[in-house]
Amino acid sequence: MNPTEQTWEDLVIREAPAPATAPGAHASAKTRRTAAGHQAQAAYLTHELRAPVTSIRLGLEIFAEQVADRLQADEKQMLSLAMRNTRRLEGLVNDIMDYSKIAAGKMAISKQACDARALVDDAVDAVTAAATSKSVRILKAVDPLLPRCAADNRRVVQVLINLLSNAIKYTPARGAVTVSVSQGRYEHQGTLLFKVKDSGCGIAAEDLEKIFGMFEQAGSVSARKTEGTGLGLTLARAMVELHGGRIWAESWKGCGATFCFTIPVAPIDLARPLEVYTQPLEFHGLAAEFARRFNAVLALFV
Repeated sequence: MNPTEQTWEDLVIREAPAPATAPGAHASAKTRRTAAGHQAQAAYLTHELRAPVTSIRLGLEIFAEQVADRLQADEKQMLSLAMRNTRRLEGLVNDIMDYSKIAAGKMAISKQACDARALVDDAVDAVTAAATSKSVRILKAVDPLLPRCAADNRRVVQVLINLLSNAIKYTPARGAVTVSVSQGRYEHQGTLLFKVKDSGCGIAAEDLEKIFGMFEQAGSVSARKTEGTGLGLTLARAMVELHGGRIWAESWKGCGATFCFTIPVAPIDLARPLEVYTQPLEFHGLAAEFARRFNAVLALFV
């Protein structure tokens, strides 16, 4: 069979572990096979969705550029809504694809020389339109004497974009979001310390750890509320931890929130080839919830 013609059932069979024979192991083996099946289903469906969704987004953007000056106000509003929802769907698809890679231990981290200021600039550029639409200012504070380190630049930017996007959502109109990078230290090791601070409603102390869990959002247990898969902060945590760093949140109700993460600083040997790391991350007991949320996400767009 041509690889492109594989069904998600084929992927389930290939990915599922061999049946367990030890006493009491049958139930856990069935759970693992079920989880593998849902992960494979998600991987297959999102792979099939990604190309057409991207094509629709690009087509809408080209159309908007060519006819923007000839549209009536209500037509512009409808086109803007279509573009916004298409970008949202594309983001959801990408989140689920990344989750599938992480859950299967197939997320690769390719380290290279890292310029923190350039990473912040790239992330801010990506969210500027969203901030402008709410009249939210983005302030940058990057230590000019930061040491260079090795990191997967694309993944670090992805984490920053996730945190900045959340901060913009929760910051009221004409508010401000601050992103900063400074030198830190953790367990006798030098680090780059990234912080993203919003001026929103804040997060209750008892919820600060929950928000990094699978399918958790601060909005599910507090006044903060958002749309999405609930995977964003879980993905951010996984990507930071694959770098050997850590991520956490600091907040008080009514006083905004600050999300922090670290990237270890280590000597860089540019003569060596890029190193690629993979590390499986375990998410126990979430197969049914993943399937429910995945189907709910798809239902938003059909």
